[in-house]
Amino acid sequence: LEPRIAGHAIEVRLYAEDPARDFAPSVGTLRHLAFPERVRVDTGVRAGDAVSVNYDPMLAKIIAHGADREEARKRLLRALHATEVAGVRTNLPLLRAIVAHPGFA
Repeated sequence: LEPRIAGHAIEVRLYAEDPARDFAPSVGTLRHLAFPERVRVDTGVRAGDAVSVNYDPMLAKIIAHGADREEARKRLLRALHATEVAGVRTNLPLLRAIVAHPGFA
């Protein structure tokens, strides 16, 4: 079977790092972690896990799909606003700003 292309997908990577400190790693315990439904989330961590400097600081890939790029972008933006992380600093505010920016749209 040949793969079928249908629609558009956009992926972002959620990292435990602090953009305000030149993307320095942020370590600690994930006190709270919640991802939205209706988008694909690839992750290997959960609330209670420790984030250390000894491993890659990526917490998750968040992927939204839509009929076209704009629909995928809007779904991704809603998903980013529904994503919750406590215990470490993340690039989540930066991801929200990028996906919401008119230049990205």
